Amino acid sequence: MYGRAEPRQQPGYACEECRKKKLRCDRQRPQCGACANAQIPCEVNDRRVPRGPKKGSIGALRSRIVALERRLSTSQNEDGDGHELGLTTESPEKENVTAQFPLPDWDIHQHEHPPVNPIPLAWGPPEGVPHSPLLFPDVPVVPTIAASYPSPKQSPASIGDAFLPDLAKADLIQLYFDRVHPIIPILNQPKTFRWMSDGHNMSEARQCLQYAMWTSATAFSSQFGGFQETMYAKTRFMLDQLDLNGNDALVCHIEHVQAWILITFYEFSRTNYRRGWISAGRVFRLVQLLRLYDLDRPKPLGPEHEEDPISTEEKRRTFWVAYCLDRFISVSEGAPMTLSEEVVYTRLPCLDIDFQRGLVPQECFLAETMSSAEIRPYAPLAECVILVTICSRALSHKQIYTIETLYSNIPLDFSSRHDWLDGMLTRRLNNLQVNYPSMTVAENPMIIFSYMVAHAAVIYLCRVVESLSRNDQNQSLIWEIQERGLWAAQEIARLAKEHEHHGYFKAHTFMPLTIYLSATRLAKHLEVRKDELETNQARDIENSLHVSVEALQKLQSVNNLANYYLQLL
Repeated sequence: MYGRAEPRQQPGYACEECRKKKLRCDRQRPQCGACANAQIPCEVNDRRVPRGPKKGSIGALRSRIVALERRLSTSQNEDGDGHELGLTTESPEKENVTAQFPLPDWDIHQHEHPPVNPIPLAWGPPEGVPHSPLLFPDVPVVPTIAASYPSPKQSPASIGDAFLPDLAKADLIQLYFDRVHPIIPILNQPKTFRWMSDGHNMSEARQCLQYAMWTSATAFSSQFGGFQETMYAKTRFMLDQLDLNGNDALVCHIEHVQAWILITFYEFSRTNYRRGWISAGRVFRLVQLLRLYDLDRPKPLGPEHEEDPISTEEKRRTFWVAYCLDRFISVSEGAPMTLSEEVVYTRLPCLDIDFQRGLVPQECFLAETMSSAEIRPYAPLAECVILVTICSRALSHKQIYTIETLYSNIPLDFSSRHDWLDGMLTRRLNNLQVNYPSMTVAENPMIIFSYMVAHAAVIYLCRVVESLSRNDQNQSLIWEIQERGLWAAQEIARLAKEHEHHGYFKAHTFMPLTIYLSATRLAKHLEVRKDELETNQARDIENSLHVSVEALQKLQSVNNLANYYLQLL
């Protein structure tokens, strides 16, 4: 009933005229209906070759593919010693990154898995594409990684290979400046494009930085998730080789420090807390080796002491990002700081828009800002530096109180220190609200994070007051600071919820730390004041706590720090 009553086409061949006009031929002989109506001759070609593949051709193609795969596997096994990373040695001018970082001949066996053949991606730059500053010298092969991250002593040559096309590299650099740079603003974009476009003369430190940029960019996008472990293994190997190849001379390049900073942030978010913490220690020592904390001390006059303002600003920003990293870890763990605030003689970073344009106005020093009541706009990184300094001073405030109580039983100047921190924090929050009102907060993830750090400082001051001994506690002060701590925790929860609409890939790497402080404050307030809270108040606090925990749970997929702090709750 529902089948076709007649065949779709009449038997025989369509005439040449109907084929030319793409008409349905009724295939009547000696003349079809269309040719009869047009009163033209009807010609039929009955020797036309049938359409479609020849019989047996598909099977032949499959057999050829199998044969080629076998030959490829055999050639890779035979050339494993000299070409494990797919290197070419056409001329000394075209030696790539791995040629400058020779791989030691280590005999490393991993889990006794069979070797995995590299599978080239099916997409890449088309032939004849004009050269772009974003398309760099081809590094044809990047090591792939096994189920777990390799140790620093392990050679990528023992792991396997994966291809990273030039277009993917260009996308990663663009992704770096779109998502990584706003929270780690250490590079001038035009300057970076210039040295990247000259790949044949690139120093080893810059090669490491280039790979670190690619690696950090993969952590901020699901599109390149398959490259994350591969790029990380390669970059760590290159950095470790650079450190091992160094001599005793106190010579270090700023790109070396910048590469370690990017890898450290990557390790915190994508590997594990311990590895990130250990790498952070190397960052701090390299910062001290380069004396980045002392960049703006008056220098003798002379051309040998003059430096490009953009390069100097890059060094300043590198130092301040490392400085913030040191404070984040110390506040999280209650550990002593490595980079001492008292010896810093480096100016705060300027606005990023001026930095990218090559205009580098001189900013003030951190000590001047901390003692000033002036309300003026600072760069988002500078705002974060100031606020994280207040957090670290609150930590020192608590540590000093503990030592004073231990040795003298009389805490000295506690109230004056606390009042100063409280007043400074209030001024900084007012400065943020004036220069970065709520309507513009979402435009920059560093500003959102700065607000969260400011509220985290309020929570930390609340912790300090609550840690006072019974004899030193002022009940009215305790209640006042607890209410402020509750408000700060709810603000962090609100900001975390708003950040969800902008995507957690754009969130600061250490945002989970502030959310964790918010969740612990809310939970403690519910525990301590549960008998005094009204039903609506308790419900609001529970909702904020739920929002904080939910934000950490959602962040787990893009940031392992969220999982680390969830386990601490």
